[in-house]
Amino acid sequence: MALPSEFVVVKERARPLAPDDRREAILEAVVPLLREKGRDVTSRELAEAAGVAEGTVFRAFGDKESLLVAGVTKLLDPEPFRAELRRLPHDLSLEDKIAALVEALRGRFREIFEIMRLFQLDGPPAPREGAREEWIEIVRDILAPDVERLGVPVDTLAWYIRLVAFGASIDRVSARPFDSVELAGVIVHGVAVP
Repeated sequence: MALPSEFVVVKERARPLAPDDRREAILEAVVPLLREKGRDVTSRELAEAAGVAEGTVFRAFGDKESLLVAGVTKLLDPEPFRAELRRLPHDLSLEDKIAALVEALRGRFREIFEIMRLFQLDGPPAPREGAREEWIEIVRDILAPDVERLGVPVDTLAWYIRLVAFGASIDRVSARPFDSVELAGVIVHGVAVP
């Protein structure tokens, strides 16, 4: 017995994605798995995470190594971090702004260290031309209301903040952990009594 046409479900095939869109969709789907497993992830796990066949992954990327390189590039993309910095409130006190910058940088450095460990990288990739200037421009914008209170140029302060955050991000360096608020206090007020 044939069903009336209103009861027949026609399954439409999904529209094929353009190659770049397919690659990006796969990357978006596998990034959490890459963050968890790093280089130890299997092709099968990658395909399952993306919801596609292994052959689709290989057609999109050529081989597993190419997918891993694209994944690391996505994981290390600085733009989400910069967007996080841009969202910092500009009406905080100077010390709170610096504490927020130190905390954000510590998180970013720890993330980079973990990615380097997971993917057995010797070091982070070299920043693209102008990337450091973009970061400093964000710090200039955040600290613009406080520039008259600073005893050093904003660019110098940005590098101090970065250096302190970097050192504080390496657990093996310090026998005593410091929180970001304490580090911000040292940056803003120094250690000498006025």
